[in-house]
Amino acid sequence: MTDPECNKNVFQLWKEGGEKLPFKVIRWTWNPESGALLVERIEIGKWPYGKAWGRFIRNGVPEAPQLNGARSSQWKAVE
Repeated sequence: MTDPECNKNVFQLWKEGGEKLPFKVIRWTWNPESGALLVERIEIGKWPYGKAWGRFIRNGVPEAPQLNGARSSQWKAVE
């Protein structure tokens, strides 16, 4: 099932959020109850792309830093 609100990349969400870090995102395929990705660092290349780093938060526990598919337009910001 596709979430129609997951229609931006991580860099666009960062810009819309006032360029504040950290912030949480989920992909269109994720169950929001399962966890989120906490984006901690952004480096803009050619807008609207760049590099981003974050940590998956599962059951309140942060995992090792990583970020997959930050450029794809399949993300939305969450609380």
